[in-house]
Amino acid sequence: MTTLTQSTPARQKTARSLSRLIAAVGAVALLTFSLSGWAGDKHAKKATSTSADETAKTTEGETPAAKADTVHITIQTVPPRKAQVKWGRKFIGPIPAPRALVVERPRDSGPMDLVIHATGFLPVHTRAYTFSDSRVAVKLTPPAEKNTLFGYREEPAPNPDAGAPAPASPAPASSAPAPAPSSEPPKP
Repeated sequence: MTTLTQSTPARQKTARSLSRLIAAVGAVALLTFSLSGWAGDKHAKKATSTSADETAKTTEGETPAAKADTVHITIQTVPPRKAQVKWGRKFIGPIPAPRALVVERPRDSGPMDLVIHATGFLPVHTRAYTFSDSRVAVKLTPPAEKNTLFGYREEPAPNPDAGAPAPASPAPASSAPAPAPSSEPPKP
């Protein structure tokens, strides 16, 4: 005769806990294998690029580090217009109309605060960084559209007195003449 064992709530809870534990271990194992494959691919790419760098050294006779000592900053205007670029007081150069101005600077030499002047447009102040090659596209704005710029403040209406206080009204003139000062002391 067979006896059927009925499952108790405690056994069901243990079975659920065990299945959750198995699922968690499987997820950790899958994550570990996928990360190790990703790290292996990363090292493989690094090894490939290193061998390409060594090939470049032998063919050109020059190390790639010498090329990496400078960065190229490309400056262009939108819409394309002729413009002048200044860095502080120093004139950097003109931006030719359809093309861009390319400035070569030492890598990590600090930011460049540039001012771009184009006739018929507002001057634009911008910053270019020298930690990598970069492209700066400057949007030119005509003076008639300056109210579309962020931070625009409307000019206050001209005030004729310009904030000066109103003049004090003169004291009313009295009809009696002021007494003349006397040299005698007052009597008690």
